[in-house]
Amino acid sequence: MAEHLSLKLIVDQSDTFLKKFESGIGKLSSKTLANHVSLYKNLLEEANTLAKEYTQYMGRWLSSAPAEELSKNENIISNIGEWFSLYGRIASHELYFNCLRKNGSCEGKIKELIEANFGSIQNFKLDIKLKALHASGWVWTVLDHYSGKIFNIPANREDAFPFSGMSTLIAIDLAEHAYEPDFGQDKEGYIEEFFNVIDWEEIEKNLPIM
Repeated sequence: MAEHLSLKLIVDQSDTFLKKFESGIGKLSSKTLANHVSLYKNLLEEANTLAKEYTQYMGRWLSSAPAEELSKNENIISNIGEWFSLYGRIASHELYFNCLRKNGSCEGKIKELIEANFGSIQNFKLDIKLKALHASGWVWTVLDHYSGKIFNIPANREDAFPFSGMSTLIAIDLAEHAYEPDFGQDKEGYIEEFFNVIDWEEIEKNLPIM
């Protein structure tokens, strides 16, 4: 029963990402992407360690362990918030890595939604670019389930992630480790290259059935 009360164990996709990036993606080098995947893997391992500790803790509660034994593990409860913080970073990195592909073109339903909300793909990219230039965490493209509209949401916190009532379609990582090794201080050049390597087919898979 403890597993039903547990924090989620997150599946490690690092090998899949490393294989995808072994030749680089556009101007994003294989070395930079491999280092980025390594950071993701470290976050995932840390989150899964916390999840396992919490599962064991809940198991002791359910087995009516002595109160003094449980009190020693109060810090595990305080780590629940840390797990959610890590989960936000992990989910954003997985979305970002899945967004990358050589020579993608915007077609289909995602193109229709973008043009309906922004007027054109160019306007959509400009909106992301202006927000990304002034953000140090992420910019996400999300579909709001209530209104059916698409928004680009910037954040300066690396661990933030839009959850409730939204489907997250695109993520661009704006931390320095994502672009400085290949672009130096040319953040704008990195953002422009991101547009060149967006996997629109993968992004369309993120659209909910509404």
